[in-house]
Amino acid sequence: MLTVLAGVTLQCDGAPVALSSLERALLAGLAVGAGSSSDTLVRWLYDDTPPTSARNRVQALVSGLRRKCDAPLVRTAADGYVLDDGVPTDVGRLRACRDRARARAQRSEVGCLDDFRTALDLVPEEVLLDVRPTSAVELERTRLAAERLGLWEEHVAAAVALGRADTVVADLALLTALHPFHEGLLAHSVLALASVGRREQALRVYREAFERLDVELGVEPSDLLRSAHARVLEGDVVPVRASDVTTVPGADTALRRPTAPRTLPRRSPGFVGRAHELEAVLGAAQQVDDGPVVVHLTGLPGMGKSTLAVEAGHRLRDRFPDGSLHLDAGRTPTGPDAGAALGTFLRLLGTHPEAVPADVAERAALYRSLLHERRVLVVLDDVGADVAAPALLDLLPASAGSMAVVVSRRDLPWLDADVRVPVGSLSTGAARELLVRELGSERVERDQADADRLVVALGAAPLALRLAAGRARQRPDVALGRLADRLSTGDDGTMASIAASLAEVWEQLPGEVQEAAHRVARLRLPAFSAWVLGALLGDDHAGERAIDALSALHLVEPVRHLGQATQFKLHDVVARFLRGTDTHDDDTSPAERVAALLLERGRPAHRAHPTQLLPEPPNGARPTSQATTSQDAAQRWDRTSAVRFFATENATARVLASSLAPHRPDLAWRLLVLVAPAHHGAPAEEDWVACLDLVGGVLGRAAPDDVDAATGRAFLDLCRAWHLQARASSSEQAGRLAESAAARLVDAGHPRAAAAAQVVAASAALALGRRDAAVAALDAATAALDGVHDPVLAGWVANGRGTVHNDYDENEAAAVAFAQARALLEPTAARAGYRQATLELSRSYRRLGVLGEAQKLILEVVGLLEDDGDDYDRGYVLDAQAEVAVALGRGADGVELARSARAWAVRSRDAFVAARARRTLAGALRLEGRPAEAEAELRLAVTELTALGRQLSAAAAWRALAALLDDAGRTEEAAEARRLEREASAAAQAGGAPPGASPVLTPPT
Repeated sequence: MLTVLAGVTLQCDGAPVALSSLERALLAGLAVGAGSSSDTLVRWLYDDTPPTSARNRVQALVSGLRRKCDAPLVRTAADGYVLDDGVPTDVGRLRACRDRARARAQRSEVGCLDDFRTALDLVPEEVLLDVRPTSAVELERTRLAAERLGLWEEHVAAAVALGRADTVVADLALLTALHPFHEGLLAHSVLALASVGRREQALRVYREAFERLDVELGVEPSDLLRSAHARVLEGDVVPVRASDVTTVPGADTALRRPTAPRTLPRRSPGFVGRAHELEAVLGAAQQVDDGPVVVHLTGLPGMGKSTLAVEAGHRLRDRFPDGSLHLDAGRTPTGPDAGAALGTFLRLLGTHPEAVPADVAERAALYRSLLHERRVLVVLDDVGADVAAPALLDLLPASAGSMAVVVSRRDLPWLDADVRVPVGSLSTGAARELLVRELGSERVERDQADADRLVVALGAAPLALRLAAGRARQRPDVALGRLADRLSTGDDGTMASIAASLAEVWEQLPGEVQEAAHRVARLRLPAFSAWVLGALLGDDHAGERAIDALSALHLVEPVRHLGQATQFKLHDVVARFLRGTDTHDDDTSPAERVAALLLERGRPAHRAHPTQLLPEPPNGARPTSQATTSQDAAQRWDRTSAVRFFATENATARVLASSLAPHRPDLAWRLLVLVAPAHHGAPAEEDWVACLDLVGGVLGRAAPDDVDAATGRAFLDLCRAWHLQARASSSEQAGRLAESAAARLVDAGHPRAAAAAQVVAASAALALGRRDAAVAALDAATAALDGVHDPVLAGWVANGRGTVHNDYDENEAAAVAFAQARALLEPTAARAGYRQATLELSRSYRRLGVLGEAQKLILEVVGLLEDDGDDYDRGYVLDAQAEVAVALGRGADGVELARSARAWAVRSRDAFVAARARRTLAGALRLEGRPAEAEAELRLAVTELTALGRQLSAAAAWRALAALLDDAGRTEEAAEARRLEREASAAAQAGGAPPGASPVLTPPT
């Protein structure tokens, strides 16, 4: 969410993003549509005195914003940048509200007034305050101020025309004081005052305006203002809508409706956060013209459901001018008396007490009649699950124009709600703001870290935070950190009232579900899938019943992330409650059962995962008690479902591996090997490496004759070598680990894993310029696979051989090897390996001059990237496209592609491809007749490639620089470049290059 009008703020995935002043200004310019071209944005940011390379500065700002927000934010347009279509902004909401208001005003719908109000609330009197002032910014501020004033004029005009002048009289008094010469506002003020019966004041406003215009401007009133005056004199004004009259059968007189009832409790003065929930409730109110609307707020005790309902009700006061009715349904142990509640509501709506029918059905009928054509809000708070449906259904509005908000702790099967709003914990920012309001900013800011610990300890539950803040106010000598420690250990009574409420909810659950909840709390998982409960109970169907019951009571919350299946998490308050009542906290059998089932479910997913190099972990873990077989074991896995499975379950595997390492290291190391491909290059890769350290340390302390521990150490060393070689640029260490692991894996009878280790060893050797060692490792991999049918590993070995030939300019042999790799990998799930082989084959064809085939293969790789949704090696692909463009003589295309390749490589932290793209860019610049720029790029490329230890690539850059210098007639410098080329080539042949990473043999994610 991006807001810019009242102040520039950006939220990605619900979390605020810190922005610099220039980033705020850029986002504001894009949001208000101040221009999308780079030149326009430069003027917006810097006025007429832009810095050197201002366009590059804009590009850098955009890149920085993209790094800060994982979701699409700013996309490249034809000549600049625009906000992504999926980014919600307050400017977009303003325009939508404005357009809806105008359309409804044309149809004479009174609901347009609320839409105008919503639009006006979005535009403060002073806009873009935290945007650096430039002439373009000031112009936009002026435009927005004019738009705001125009919206006010449209709003008051509609209110007067629709008989709602009473809602804008006060606003017009302020507006005409601020704009004493705005004749449109003056005219509407005259008409509004007359409409509400204040004719004398209306005429006085006209006379004062007449004199002011005459004396100060020397002009007469406009036709609009004169017309308003004439209508008042003639009595031609729209009166405020008359009160409805209700005739009650059996009564002697018609009873006129009194002032609209307003029975909502006082709103909380410290209300914070809940922007999403409020938007849902307020948005539902926009639909009442189409029919009655019911909103259902649900959540755990202490989450602030009632506070939210009351706050929303007060904010909707103008939307429901005929009243707001409130009932606390939990005030009595037996629930509300429907007849008594109807009687109260009828009297509040103007029915004489003697005219209230005795029969409940007749009361309900009269209630529905009174609400017909009225706009009333009904709030039913604290509705229990045991309340009979008819008792409250009669209290819900039955006609368009009205809305009900029902508040309960659990879902109500009988309630057919239009909008359901779960109310959970506050966001961290809102919880901190609540503490600031309760304790003052000075104390919270002084102990910021301790305040955040307090928020975590209380699960960001509003009631608990208020109780804790009250205790902190009583004891200003007690630091917030000390209070947080007491809460974390349970040595405090703050949670007692919430625990009591939770206990009431807890008792509604069957014993089987209670046991499942205790066990899942014991696991301390950040989130869990529904199958976990099945594993804990030994029955998938029982697990499904348990998740249904826990969800209905809001003891668990759904967790949704892009690219993952829906999971669940115990609310922090619930988890604390469960752990406080658990008498078997040291029991590891639940974790063992979940780990065993995760291994079972994960093996077929591993075989379908596109990032395949390491084989799946071997069988052999000790059996677990109460083992269960998942009903999904026979599921047909494809690439998409496998990627989704591991994206969902990786965190579960890491937590289980860490917790089981001391007791069941056999399960722990197998879990880490299982999820190794899915962590390769993933954001959580370092967390996985930390688990490797922990579990590896436990295995290292095992007895010398522990065969499983020795096998586990070898597999984990293979995993670590793969990680080091691919991501950490530690080829020397990676090579040693891989060679050691390969030998131990052969001895342990795991030829596939041994072959994978030799592939990693070959990659490390090649990165160090050790061709003979790389070839020997690949030969060892081939030998390990003798008699083993494994096209994936065979394909990676062929990829490795092609890379050896490719690095030493043996292009025909490289093409043969890469073609073999493609043939082996194409029918497998190893898309990353196939993609690598295809891309490298295109490079070989390009070097052989077969440009048509090279281009065709590159386009195939681009298609694979799009299909896989994989952007990691997009820079590598773009660089290959740029090379083909240069070979075809298309210099301009080459420049654009090479620059894009470098940008992607930098974003992916791939230093080698970034340096290589510089070399390609230099070739394109040379074609374009820009030798000075080409020389600068080549010299930078040499520096970067040498630092990475890529001496062969550095030699190619020296060779290109020598040719460029020859073109310029700088023969001595060209000769020196050739000497340095020979030095780099010799260093590579001798294996004396500094350590570096090879991206070629490592399957990208």
